[in-house]
Amino acid sequence: MRKIFLLILVCVCCCMEHAHAAQGFKHLVVKGRVTDDFGKGIPDVKITDGRTITRTDNKGRYVLQTLSDREYVYYTLPSGYQSVVDKCIPHFYEKIDKGKSLQKIDFVLQKSEMVQKEHSFIVWGDPQVYREEEFVLLKEVVDDMKATMAASGKSFHAISVGDNVFDRHNLIGKYIETISALDIPFYHVIGNHDMDYNKRSNKFSDKTYGSYFGPSHYSFDVGDIHYIVLNNVFYYGFTYRYIGYVTEEQLSWLEQDLSFVPENKTVVVSLHIPTMFDKARKPRDFANLLSSSVMNNMALYKILQGHNVHIMAGHSHVQWNTQIAGNILEHTHAAASGAWWQGDFCTDGSPKGYTVYEVNGDSVSWYFKGLNQDKDEQFRIYIKEDTLHVNVFNYDDKWKLEYFEDGQPVGELNQYVGVDPIAKQAYMPGKNKVHRWLTYKKTAHLFKVKIRNESAELKVVATDRFGRKFVKTISPYKLVWCDEFDKDGFPDEKNWSYATKGNATGWGNNEAQFYTASDEKNAYVSDGTLKIIARKEEKEGKKYTSARLTTKGKGDWLYGKIEVRAKLPYGRGAWSAIWMLPSDNAYGEWPKSGEIDIMENVGYAGDSIVSTAHTQQYNHIMNTQESGVAVDETCHSQFHSYTLEWDEYEWKTYIDGKLIYIWKNDFSGFKSWPFDQKFHLILNLAIGGSWGGKEGIDNSLFPKKFEIDYVRVYQRL
Repeated sequence: MRKIFLLILVCVCCCMEHAHAAQGFKHLVVKGRVTDDFGKGIPDVKITDGRTITRTDNKGRYVLQTLSDREYVYYTLPSGYQSVVDKCIPHFYEKIDKGKSLQKIDFVLQKSEMVQKEHSFIVWGDPQVYREEEFVLLKEVVDDMKATMAASGKSFHAISVGDNVFDRHNLIGKYIETISALDIPFYHVIGNHDMDYNKRSNKFSDKTYGSYFGPSHYSFDVGDIHYIVLNNVFYYGFTYRYIGYVTEEQLSWLEQDLSFVPENKTVVVSLHIPTMFDKARKPRDFANLLSSSVMNNMALYKILQGHNVHIMAGHSHVQWNTQIAGNILEHTHAAASGAWWQGDFCTDGSPKGYTVYEVNGDSVSWYFKGLNQDKDEQFRIYIKEDTLHVNVFNYDDKWKLEYFEDGQPVGELNQYVGVDPIAKQAYMPGKNKVHRWLTYKKTAHLFKVKIRNESAELKVVATDRFGRKFVKTISPYKLVWCDEFDKDGFPDEKNWSYATKGNATGWGNNEAQFYTASDEKNAYVSDGTLKIIARKEEKEGKKYTSARLTTKGKGDWLYGKIEVRAKLPYGRGAWSAIWMLPSDNAYGEWPKSGEIDIMENVGYAGDSIVSTAHTQQYNHIMNTQESGVAVDETCHSQFHSYTLEWDEYEWKTYIDGKLIYIWKNDFSGFKSWPFDQKFHLILNLAIGGSWGGKEGIDNSLFPKKFEIDYVRVYQRL
């Protein structure tokens, strides 16, 4: 019943919208002339009020019969010309004076200085600025676009497919100021967040948009391409309610507009809501279907028959392409804002960015351009357990994907509908503090294959519909640093230094030991292992001595696998650790720059192995610390392998291959993920302290020995 009621309500609203016709409005006549900047009349220029279209005669003169309900008179920019542009906004329209039954409106067009037959255009969706501070982020996208255009050397224009701001219409002026740095014509589509929801009906919902950008449906020509902009967001006057719908007024206008366009000509139609719901997902409910696709899309497709059509849409903040018919390909664009400026990628894992379209005559090619990424960055690959996952951002069914292990083709990459791993990490429901409703979305541009040989080089070759190949490889781990402790004596000074600076302060944990340097009683190598010995002996006011070894400046790594085989000391008061600190403190002092505890064991806890992440947002001082715990009854009597696997998405710790803990990058910044800088390794045996000494120190068990068989560091080169 709810579906039926909603459908009836919407249909009634649409019918009421169409029924206003000419009732109660005065007939007006607008006449004028369209000339170039030398005063010469331009023939065959289409002039419209958004409902009726006329054309200029051979001297550039026109007469337009209109009604007093019309807001604008405007032209379709003919190929070879350009409109007056103010801060990137093309001024192709003039307001109608509704108090004058006869009025004169002239237009002056400028000859284009660029060769238009070969040109490019950029489409972005949903910049959707919500807060003043987001303009800094928008400027980053603008600057990236400027660099892309400069590298191309071709003439450009741009199209925003709507949601230019996020309901904050007072920000539109600053939005225009920000994009004005592009210094190109930038055409705009009205989105649902650009509409006035305080108006009584759809008819008046584009008033604010119009005050900045002019008519919400129009057309223009560049080179051999005919461009059309439509308003397909229909507000039906019930609080914040809208559907995807193209009004009869626009459909009728579109029929007239295309009647002047030769058959088989390439037409680019830009609108906000995709005309067809994403086939990769199912609508949550009927209302979601109505607001995420065009209710009368078949009527639109019928009018577009006979032309080669590219539909440009936004709205969903994800990237996908749909071949609607043989002549119609719909491009839905990932958002320039990513996930509403809350991360560097969209809810399907596509980077925030834009799509570049390159025109040669009437043919169009395109590529996706992620923010601050090379144009060859067209997909991302991940290893999850024994499976390789691939996310091809701008995938369509003309792409070809190939998978190789050590150069040999192996298996097939199977397409599936799912959630991108980093999108899931970043956008867990309810986690975001600015937009609590923000969450990840499923997509169909995901692929996976089971890895057969984990020691092989993994390679994916993706070829797009234009024959351009993009390659990504994941190299196997290669040993880059190690100490096998096979030379008796002091630890190798090429690999290890002694950390002693914190003796005076108890290292921040009120520890009871004094760390020595080059004292064989506390650290030495014999019989193939490193021994770190804690002894009960007084030194400089401390009752115990021990050693803390560090690789800082001698072994510093960003990402990789670190494996330490060790046997742990036993007894109350012992606190052994295998851990890492940042080498340069890129984000400030502890805990801002982070800490990775691969393994910690305190004697009173017996066989519990603890792994912990420390960050500015998550640490024990704030009582927000998170840890993983594993239990091994033989950790004091036998050697075990303690391992860290670390990449840009997460780090994981293991004991003998058994997972202890996972810390994921939530992509919210360094406060939770400072682990994008080089870290060094620390091996130490502390005595007592705020944790190790919580249940006292058993002096009968000294000396205590922390024994390390080897340290091996692997990276993907």
